[in-house]
Amino acid sequence: MATERLKFKLELYATMWHRPPHVEVSINEELKIKQDITGTKEKPDVLEFDHELSENEKYELKILRQGKNLNPTNVKEKGDILKDQLLHIKSIEIDEINIGTLVYEGIYTPEYPEPWASQQKQAGNDLAENFKNAVDMGFNGTWIFTFKSPFYLWLLENLY
Repeated sequence: MATERLKFKLELYATMWHRPPHVEVSINEELKIKQDITGTKEKPDVLEFDHELSENEKYELKILRQGKNLNPTNVKEKGDILKDQLLHIKSIEIDEINIGTLVYEGIYTPEYPEPWASQQKQAGNDLAENFKNAVDMGFNGTWIFTFKSPFYLWLLENLY
């Protein structure tokens, strides 16, 4: 079976005032990087790794976002957020190709904190199970980008 070795480069940054968000980046459950994200929009953290892919297989690039509890969110009495902790995806390159707008194909599944989630449901607010087009993550949760090998063929088939 044919294989290809691809280089992955993720630019991530944080909005924070208290503690940084923590990420675990994996390909199909194989952990590649585990670290706090402290970069800024102007100078993001650059996470790089290689992975060998088998032809005709499906892959998931997963970013597990952690490190947020209720303390990193500073809220006014009226509910306005003054300060928060967010994780942002600035860009993703696979084999030196910026995937551009394909980054919006990733699916973000937040883990809503309790008791907040229950309070929202009691108030009649529906909480989405997941989000597409999300590159800014406020809640802990998982962002997954799915692609296939051979990557270049998949890329041509999925561009616009």
